[in-house]
Amino acid sequence: MAGILLLALWLRSGLLLLAAALVALVAALVALWDRYGLSRLTYERRFEQVRCFAGETVTLTVSLTNRKILPLTYVVVEESVPVALKVASHRMRFQSRARERMRLRFSLGWYQRVERRFAVEATRRGVYRLGPASITTGDPFGWAERTLEVPPSELLVVYPRVLPLEQVGLPARRPFGDLASRDRLFADPLRFAGVREYRPGDPLNQVHWKATAASGRLQVRLLDPSASLGIAVFLNTWSFDRFWEGDDTDALEAGATLAASILHWAHEQALPAGLYANGLVYEWGFNLRMPPARGEGVLAHGLEGLARLQTGSPQPLWELMALDVPSLPYGTSLVVITRQVGTELAGAVLRAQRSGRPVTLVVTAAADVPVPDLPGVTVYRVGGEEGLHGAVLAQ
Repeated sequence: MAGILLLALWLRSGLLLLAAALVALVAALVALWDRYGLSRLTYERRFEQVRCFAGETVTLTVSLTNRKILPLTYVVVEESVPVALKVASHRMRFQSRARERMRLRFSLGWYQRVERRFAVEATRRGVYRLGPASITTGDPFGWAERTLEVPPSELLVVYPRVLPLEQVGLPARRPFGDLASRDRLFADPLRFAGVREYRPGDPLNQVHWKATAASGRLQVRLLDPSASLGIAVFLNTWSFDRFWEGDDTDALEAGATLAASILHWAHEQALPAGLYANGLVYEWGFNLRMPPARGEGVLAHGLEGLARLQTGSPQPLWELMALDVPSLPYGTSLVVITRQVGTELAGAVLRAQRSGRPVTLVVTAAADVPVPDLPGVTVYRVGGEEGLHGAVLAQ
């Protein structure tokens, strides 16, 4: 540029002088966009709700704000999206087996904010973040560009599906034996827990007349059991006898859905419910350990734990059972969910059964996976396309 200016002055050429001035102006503009293009530029993305169930759709809002007088002719955002989150009506680019890239292009004037909304389907349980994202902008001529990396988004927690027990291959009536009847047998009339609508078979001396008069429908008392009977679900994340042999991800997803459905069933029956699993629980540490309790918070905590549950724990389920089963109240019903039943796990199941805690074993593998003889243990097979896998994975 300096050479053009000197040549224009030496030749006393107005045309060359004008050209030098234009080059100087363009260079100044390029330097201006290069220095200030990314300053006071903010990129945000947020989910309308940060918790949902697998199969549900949430709204993702993406916003870009230019808080300066310098307009931006183009801003390109490259967002990293987990493959389990399907963005409707937008073409995705391949990034890896687990993630895709969403490319967004904006043009912003001075002090302008632009928002875009996307419908995102959470296809699989888990915990997910968008990002990290990259923002690229530059001068209108495309001579100089700058890129800024934006940290990952807030966490989206996707609960496993909750299905009726008959839909996941378990009997709708008394799926775990006489648990409900034992809970009523030891009910303490001095320990009032609430009311619910009358059901055929409820004793008339448990009718709550004030609640009936207030609601206009027959209501009965809910009584806490004198002994803390309930149900404890043990979920095995190991697909094979040893954790280094690999994972059957479909079996784990089916098991998580089954565990969530049992917790929901226990909540509807007003039964204390607990949840145990051998696995890495995202941001919570190793192993999921929830002693039996009842209430809305118990169900929500259990669903959250199942959403965060991953493989990778070196501790087998039979060791977890050896630690936690003895602390469960006598009479607590155990439900063990597993893809396979090796010698060690079978021994743990039999020891729990003989300790006065009834055990129901639910196998999520196909029929060709053998199950040893376990006297006194109720065994259900819910794997295969016709069972739990078909109900869960075809959703």
